[in-house]
Amino acid sequence: MIRYHFLLILLVGVMVSSASGKEQDTVDLAAYQWKNRLLILFTPAEKDLVYQSFKEQLQRRTQEVQDRELLIFHVLETGEGWLAPVPLNKGQVLFLRKEFSILPGQRIVILIGKDGEVKLRRALPVDLSEIFSVIDAMPMRQLEMRERAK
Repeated sequence: MIRYHFLLILLVGVMVSSASGKEQDTVDLAAYQWKNRLLILFTPAEKDLVYQSFKEQLQRRTQEVQDRELLIFHVLETGEGWLAPVPLNKGQVLFLRKEFSILPGQRIVILIGKDGEVKLRRALPVDLSEIFSVIDAMPMRQLEMRERAK
């Protein structure tokens, strides 16, 4: 049930097509508000070594990512992007780069809290433990941890 809910949120949030059948060139980040924290990774290319290193950190700590209800957007300068398993079109990638003022060549990580506010903006490389510390200090996360401990 949780997995189904997660996939439904992904599909609603990204919404790659509109009623007219034309691809949308925006990403409705508000669709995730109060449901998930977002981590948006901006990188020049998929093969960028700094980006690859950060992706490896994420893969090693998958359970901790899930426990924090964290969804990860990958946004490449080449116009590719995804919120696994949903791809982002070039317009959506451009929208995110413009929305967060990402310049060519930048490697940036942006953390958005469940309240929809930017909580952290750092240049890669960054240690995932730092991001987890920021999340774990959030009042909503503190409440979640107390609820799960019961």
